[in-house]
Amino acid sequence: MKKINKKNLVVLTMGDPSGIGTEITIKSWKSKKIKTPFFVIHDPSYVEKIIKKMGVKVKIKIIDHPKDALKYFKNYLPVFAIKIDKKTKLGFPNKKNSRSILESINKAVYFVKNGDATSMVTNPISKEIINKIQKNFKGHTEYLAKKDKQKAFCMMMINSKIKAVPLTTHLPLKKVSQNISEKLIVETSQLIHKTLKKDFKKGNPKIAITGLNPHSGDKGVIGDEEKKIIIPAIKKCKKRKIRINGPISADSAFISSNLKTYDAFLCMYHDQALIAAKVIDFENTVNYTAGLSYVRTSPDHGTGFDISKKFIANETSLISAINTSILISKNR
Repeated sequence: MKKINKKNLVVLTMGDPSGIGTEITIKSWKSKKIKTPFFVIHDPSYVEKIIKKMGVKVKIKIIDHPKDALKYFKNYLPVFAIKIDKKTKLGFPNKKNSRSILESINKAVYFVKNGDATSMVTNPISKEIINKIQKNFKGHTEYLAKKDKQKAFCMMMINSKIKAVPLTTHLPLKKVSQNISEKLIVETSQLIHKTLKKDFKKGNPKIAITGLNPHSGDKGVIGDEEKKIIIPAIKKCKKRKIRINGPISADSAFISSNLKTYDAFLCMYHDQALIAAKVIDFENTVNYTAGLSYVRTSPDHGTGFDISKKFIANETSLISAINTSILISKNR
């Protein structure tokens, strides 16, 4: 029997129902590694269908209000009901579910902003499917920040050894250099500094910043973004009492001594940050959106359409995302 902390409550979105989100949600509830109640916004009949296919003994309970999850979580997986397309199949993304996927996200935002839930955790989605009805949808991070009316926000990849932040997120690589600016680096560094103090209780945080080019530009020989943009931004940050060092060449930024020295790494683009975090600990890495008025995390992987019918998905990252969201909520 689970020992439940009823002071907190997490709301999970369903993600794309054709992917592994439903499976890992079921596995996470069954794992007994989560001591805080959660509920998922999903189609109850579909959740039961997946439970049956998985061959596991899990009972669900349809709830009318988030607080009902507190009563039932010990013995049931609580589900706040919405509808998805009846022809939904694992492994085959269904554009008819676009509105339901967004509805799940929007309801979760409502619950967490309204105080009905302590934090929200988002299951993986397909940007291609969401773009069928939400043009220029780049991902959860940007969508939630816009919905929350936040201009200063960032994606922070977290595990026990590293906190890595990409300065630019879901951009084609050819557009990265033109989207890096002194102002963005300073604003993001300030947000990381504030987040480390507020959400992770780091008293005097220390940040490392990577270069954009190989060898951090070799003093302008292999690119001048470091000289013209990154180094001036670092100087401004230091004037604002932010402990930040760099630019450090990305190929050596994440050596063990640096992981022990720095509380966070500000990287120039998506893969610089995410490759480092995932190589260090793929299964336990969590995606955290810093800068929102509420706490939102997610697992570090995608929809897994290719394995969704095999029921071999690993739920560890989702469990970490749920537990991390509660840790941050408590720190706040």
